This record gives sequence, C-alpha cells and structure tokens, in this order.
Amino acid sequence: MSRAQDSSLFRQGPPLPAWLISVGFHAMLVLLLGLLLRQTPRGAAEEPGRTAGIVLRHVSDSGERFEGPEDVDSPSESTATAANNPASTLNEALPTQQNAGVDPSAALPSEEAIIGPGALEQGSTGGSGDLTRGGGGQPRTVGGKKARVRVFGVEGEGTKFAYVFDRSVSMTGARLAAAKRELIDSLVSLDSTHQFQIIFFNHEPQVFDISGGQRRIPFADDRTKKLAENYVGGVTASGNTNRLAALLAAVNMRPDVIFFLTDTDDPMTARDLDRVRVRNGGVASINTIDFGFGPSPQDGNFLMRLAHENGGQYVYVDTSRL
Repeated sequence: MSRAQDSSLFRQGPPLPAWLISVGFHAMLVLLLGLLLRQTPRGAAEEPGRTAGIVLRHVSDSGERFEGPEDVDSPSESTATAANNPASTLNEALPTQQNAGVDPSAALPSEEAIIGPGALEQGSTGGSGDLTRGGGGQPRTVGGKKARVRVFGVEGEGTKFAYVFDRSVSMTGARLAAAKRELIDSLVSLDSTHQFQIIFFNHEPQVFDISGGQRRIPFADDRTKKLAENYVGGVTASGNTNRLAALLAAVNMRPDVIFFLTDTDDPMTARDLDRVRVRNGGVASINTIDFGFGPSPQDGNFLMRLAHENGGQYVYVDTSRL
C-alpha cells in the first residue's frame, strides 16, 4: 500500500452543520424529560383505598319509614307490638267491665233487630230481640279498597267513614263507655288505605282534627289511630244536645258512611231531617244507632226516618242491659 492510499483511509468528510447538531441535542432532552414525567407525575401521590356503602330506605309493616340497614334501624319489638295492637292504649284509659259495670256485648242487637233501607215502607219497626254480639268492627276488605265496617250491628261499606256520637249528659256512665269501646273496635280493623273522622257532640260538635283546622279526613294509619284512641279516651259526657250541627259537619266531609249514635230525647224536627237529606244528596249512607232504655220503640221515630231517607240502617240498643 502506498503512502497516498494509507492517508486516504483517515481522511474525514465535511463537518456536520451546526443546526443539525442543535436539533439532535434538543430532541434528546425532550425524550429524557418525557421519560421522567411518565415515571413520576407532577403533583401525584398514592391515595389510600376507600370503601363505599349503600343506604337503604325501608318501610316497616307499621308504615314507618327509616333509613339504614333493616336489622339496625328497624323499630323495636315493643314498638311493633304496640303498632299491631293500637287498641291497647285505649284499653288502659277506658273503664274496665269490672270497675264500670259495662258489658256492651250484652246489649248488642241481633240481625233481626236491624232495619235496613226500605224497611219503614214494609211496616217493620225492629226490636231488641235476642241480643247477641254483633258489633266490634272486623270489616272485610272488598277489592283491596273498600272495607265493610260494623258498629253495634249496623254495617257500612266504603273507604271513608264518619262516626258522629252523642256525648251529652244523657250519655253519662255506661252508655258513653260502651259507645267508646264499639267505636275503637271498628277503627282497629281499618287499613291505612281507608279514612275516618270522629265527631262527638253535645250542644256543639267536637271534631277529631289533626289537620290544623282544615277538617280533612285522615287516613287510618297506625299513628292516626293511636291519636284517635287518645282523643276518644278523653271524651266525657256533659251539656245539652244539638244533633243537627254535628250531622251537617259530617255530611260536609263527604264520607261514604256515617254512623250516627244518639238517643231519641228531644227529637230532631222534620225540617232538620230535610236539611240533612238535601245537604247529603245521597252521597253518604247514614246508619243510626238508637240508645234507648227498655223495650224497643213500636212506632217510627226520627232516627228511623233519618236512616231510611239516607240509605242507611237503623238499630235499637237497650242500654238497660249495659
């Protein structure tokens, strides 16, 4: 190999341009920076694990709503028992048969003693008959909506019920105690889909009102029935009798059935009966319970006419058997 050829092996080409070297250098910096950011994100930190839960809203058998697991927040056994037996609170407040001498079942009429619609035209006036246990509620639900309710043997079917009971001085003692027990017996069997209202009257109506004066008919849930029991338990007999005002108040609530309990002292006039019939307009059937003393009346009275003109039933209760 000649000297000329040997020197050609070490001969270098032209130098690289400066801009190309700069581009390559910056590209390497960008690549390194990207790798660093990918391995350790800026502002990132390891976050501890978290657990999540679901809060459930339950509706108990008594209609009470509560949140949380059902086995933790559900009502206690004693509360549930009271809800299933709302009459227990009233039974403690009302006189017992031993200390009041009251046995309502002894004075309840038989089915033969009940006069239904149209009975006056057939000349039937009813009677006390063999008095057997016939009242006390226990309605049967019809089609999941209507209920059949019984008070002192007379029945009414519907979803809205009004109880209009006399509390004048003539109802003192065993009479009022028996009326209270019969009323509460019928309330216990109502479902929460039904509605009811209670009016006790003497010279003026006393309405069971939990709607702040709006006079709405409440639903028969457990809470409302307990409030009604307390109200009934506190009613006492006093004063004179004004039946018309109480009946018109009940009719204005537009119930399906009215249970009207009173005696026949100081009877209502024909004009008063006409006012009730016109105001009612056939909306509510009015069942009348006649609290008398001794044998049943043989002639028609205003309670028979009231029931007849408003599609209801009439029954006579001999309170001497109380």
